[in-house]
Amino acid sequence: MDENLARVIVEWQENWTPELVERDFDFSLVPERPKKIITFAGCRRTGKTYLMFQLINELSEKVPREDIFYVNFEDERLEKRTETLTELIPTIEELFGKRKRLYLFLDEIQNIPGWDSWARRVNDSMKNVRLFLSGSSSKLSSREIPTSLRGRALTFEVFPLSFREFLRFKRFEVPHNVGLSGKKAQLLNLLREYILYGGFPEVVLTDDRRIKGLIVRDYFNTIIALDVIERYRVRNPEELRAFIRLLLNSEYFSLSKMERTMRSLGYAVSKATLSNYLNHLRECYFAFPVEVYSSKVRLRIQHPKKIYFVDTSFTTFLSVRFSENFGRLMENAVFIELLRRGREVNYALGKGWEVDFVLPEEETLIQVSYDVSNPGTLDREVKALKTAMREFGWKNAKLITWEREGKIDGIEVIPLWRFLLEGH
Repeated sequence: MDENLARVIVEWQENWTPELVERDFDFSLVPERPKKIITFAGCRRTGKTYLMFQLINELSEKVPREDIFYVNFEDERLEKRTETLTELIPTIEELFGKRKRLYLFLDEIQNIPGWDSWARRVNDSMKNVRLFLSGSSSKLSSREIPTSLRGRALTFEVFPLSFREFLRFKRFEVPHNVGLSGKKAQLLNLLREYILYGGFPEVVLTDDRRIKGLIVRDYFNTIIALDVIERYRVRNPEELRAFIRLLLNSEYFSLSKMERTMRSLGYAVSKATLSNYLNHLRECYFAFPVEVYSSKVRLRIQHPKKIYFVDTSFTTFLSVRFSENFGRLMENAVFIELLRRGREVNYALGKGWEVDFVLPEEETLIQVSYDVSNPGTLDREVKALKTAMREFGWKNAKLITWEREGKIDGIEVIPLWRFLLEGH
């Protein structure tokens, strides 16, 4: 028996889950039958572990605690080898006896080579074992899960706190009619904090801005070191970090332009390497490239991609150009909310106009603008939406602003707080 693995297992049973602030998650989506491997994928520190703890607590009301086990494979005592997984169930049975049912919650499992083959074997051959897996890699997502697990896994992507969850962490109860409530000013103040400093749970629970910044920088360094440099064996870490600094200060990304910029800084880097870097950042849920909307594949590839990040705090604390651009931060927050809702997202571009978000499945256009009090600004945003509506033949368009709401020429004008809270 692996003594370190045994120690980790026993510690879990002795300590159980910590105190939780619950996230919004519909546990009815986790079926008992048909039997599926449940995976949680998302960026590091977004709350995957605590969501698993929340599910453990729900489960413990229905089954004995002695049937539930949690292992974090980032525990330094555990060897990162396939044999650690192979020995897991025999070690549990040696310590606690053979169980009629076993519920295994395995955190950051992507650190173990061959994890997918092991998961398939256990799921297929051990009818009494249910697997719940998490990882800081899109390799556990429904889009990229290994072929061996296709049809066997049900994936939930975990993002930083939604605005509603943020308010719960802040112990702010949303009034029934926010627009007419005396609490609206407080709500807008909290919304500004959310847009500036993001939704990482630990950051949300910290009041001091300086400490928030230190935490975010630590997250950034850990993500890049462990989830990119170490995982993908990046040969030139300094080159990668220079690339990320440029991304954080860019609204658009073009391989050709980025290659020229990097070379001007003294980095002899190829387009292929830059493309790999961007893929690595996408796979660890740090950065999200968004393509232009077009039925022509060539245009989607040729046009620059817009870049968004998993949390606005990275832009606030690590970017130079956009640290004070509140509209850009709003746009990033809307993008992450759309991902949280499972939407396919593109952007639209035409001669003299651009629309921030295109939702093809719903035939909906979304524009984000912080301040439309200037008639020229409002006219520009509305004109872009109306032009795109005519071009695509679509009827649904929304303009998300800080406070204004109503309708303009068939376009729904929505304040940001309402969009984030009411699920438009």
